[in-house]
Amino acid sequence: RLPCHARLSSCQETHRYFQPGERGLATNPHKRKNTMLQNLLRGGIRASVRKGSSPMGVAACPGARFLGGGVEETSLKSLLSNSDFDRNNDEDVRDVGNLRKTFSGFFKRPPSERKMLLEEVFPGVDMEPLEAALPMEIADMMIENAVGGVTLPLGVAPNFVINGEHFIVPMAVEEPSVIAAASSIAKLVSENGGFRAKSTDNIMTSQVQILDVNDADAAVKTISENRSALIEAANAFCVSSVKRGGGVRDIYPRLIIPRVNPQRDPYIVVHIDVDVCEAMGANIVNTIAEGIAPRLADLVGGRPALRILSNLCLKRRSGAAFRIPYDALSWKGVDGETVASRVMEAYLFAEDDPYRAATHNKGVMNGIDSAAIAMGQDWRAIEASCHAAAAHGGAYGSMTKYSMEDGYLLGKLEMPMACGSKGGALTTHPLYKLTHKLLGYPDAKSICQILVAVGLAQNFAAIRALAIEGIQKGHMNLHARNICLNAGVPNELVDECREFMTLRNKWDTATAQEFMASKNVA
Repeated sequence: RLPCHARLSSCQETHRYFQPGERGLATNPHKRKNTMLQNLLRGGIRASVRKGSSPMGVAACPGARFLGGGVEETSLKSLLSNSDFDRNNDEDVRDVGNLRKTFSGFFKRPPSERKMLLEEVFPGVDMEPLEAALPMEIADMMIENAVGGVTLPLGVAPNFVINGEHFIVPMAVEEPSVIAAASSIAKLVSENGGFRAKSTDNIMTSQVQILDVNDADAAVKTISENRSALIEAANAFCVSSVKRGGGVRDIYPRLIIPRVNPQRDPYIVVHIDVDVCEAMGANIVNTIAEGIAPRLADLVGGRPALRILSNLCLKRRSGAAFRIPYDALSWKGVDGETVASRVMEAYLFAEDDPYRAATHNKGVMNGIDSAAIAMGQDWRAIEASCHAAAAHGGAYGSMTKYSMEDGYLLGKLEMPMACGSKGGALTTHPLYKLTHKLLGYPDAKSICQILVAVGLAQNFAAIRALAIEGIQKGHMNLHARNICLNAGVPNELVDECREFMTLRNKWDTATAQEFMASKNVA
């Protein structure tokens, strides 16, 4: 039996916000309208908890997906609103336009000229790390059993405008078309007001699992009643963070009803919310969890089990959105409103079907991971958080959200995400130091906003291509360079060989060899 302050009215109540037909917007652009950004931007990540549920603890029926503790539905509403698109600074627009002109045709330049242009835009920034391999002595200090390094191509997407500020975003990825796609959409968005982005505070959550509690109801009540004393005690394990303005912000229990082997007894998990300032925060919150666990267990007469952070950091979220008029969306001979409608169809497919959603969201992460790797962020933690959020309601769906209204296509991505501007490999890896310089030394929130903007751009590029012309034509045209090199085409003939394959609509080794034969190249 659940305590009154932790009980939901029914299993149906738990799932009320996540019925299959309710995921995302479920909007048919041909049948009904939305109020412009209201439905799109209010969605965010919705909690399966009733309004007004107590921060003392929330439980759910066996097998249900749920949030607990102080996270209520209202706290997870979207960070962005209509007013974010109403601001317009003419001076910012002019500056962005000038930078956009500077990087016009960037992809057509040879690598040496691209680096020269970066040196002109960023005078005084040492570009040597772009050429140098990671020194072995640094690699050996970063990981165990180091024997070398793996180098990924590093490129830049030069057209991202986020909250009126121009960013040249570094991206490390081996897959062709990723940077090209993100850059193309970033340019389109920058010409139509740019991305708007926001973040919550840098709150990370650690968990302390407490087993073998005789009276779970009483344990929940006891922990809640001792909240202030527990917060004070926990802050003793993060004194430096407290001095920087961070530290423990909340401690609250959750009562877990087992989903596997439901005959098992319910148990307690205590969440510890910590403002980690500019750090990613894993080490801080893990230290606090391990430090406070014995006191929590003694308080309720239980046994401390796992003590670790949660990568589903729902209190540390960032969102980015764009708004593009139909008349700017015309593409490949298709009018803008039709492009928007087909993008909506592709989006709704991902909301309806997890098989499609997995590939749809992989496109999002193509962009996020590439930029995160280039900036030295924990891309594995970001992947875990984003995919968990996409499945949070019990049905895996689209990470991105799209809507059509009043002549505009609106796109949004809002995800729980932990990034850091201090600590870790950022202080030791010379290339990470350079990429942060190129971005103007962004703080942790800005890094997250850049990543979600890149992920949104990447996803929009992918579903637009899928919906209008199919993915292979553009992708294979870019992948053709790799095919040429694998077939032994000399570097100076790669571009000509690629055109040869494109004209024949064949991108394979046999066609590359046919090209070499036509040129009498052995």
